[in-house]
Amino acid sequence: SVAALTCDASLTLGVFGPVASVGPQAPPLGSAGPALLQAALHNDVKMWPVAMPNAALVRWEYALRALRHALCAAPGEDSEVADAMKAAMTQLLKALPKVPNDDASSSGGGCKGFGDRLKRMELSGLSRMPVKGAAALRFGISELIEQWPQFEEDAPIGG
Repeated sequence: SVAALTCDASLTLGVFGPVASVGPQAPPLGSAGPALLQAALHNDVKMWPVAMPNAALVRWEYALRALRHALCAAPGEDSEVADAMKAAMTQLLKALPKVPNDDASSSGGGCKGFGDRLKRMELSGLSRMPVKGAAALRFGISELIEQWPQFEEDAPIGG
C-alpha cells in the first residue's frame, strides 16, 4: 500500500529518504493513511492523533503522483478502471494538505490550531470509557473546548 511505502524506514522514494523516527510519544506514522482517506471522503479530518511530519508529507505526495503517472502510462489497462484510479489519486492529492500533524514537535501541520486539535480529540474519544482517567480526560477536553475561544480572544497571537 502507499501508506506502507511512505512509512518504510528502510526505503528511499526517489530523492526522498526514509522518514526519521518521530519518537516513542508520537502518534504512529501509519495514522496518516486513515486521516488522508477521511480528508478525501469528508473534506475534513476528525481523528486524533495523526502523524504527518513534512518528510512523510513529501513522500506521500511523491508516491501518489508516481502511482497516478504509472496508471496513465500503463498500456493495455482497462480504461474505466485506470480512469477511476487516476481520479482517486487526484482526489487524494487534493486532500493531502488537510491532513494534520499532531506530533508534539510540530506546529500543527494542516491543523487549524489548538482549538481544532481539541475538537478532533473530542470526536476521537470513546463514548463509553471503562477507566476513570479516560472519563476525566473527556471532561477536561470539554472544559477546554468551552474556554478556548475566550482564551484566544484574551491572548491573541500577535499581541
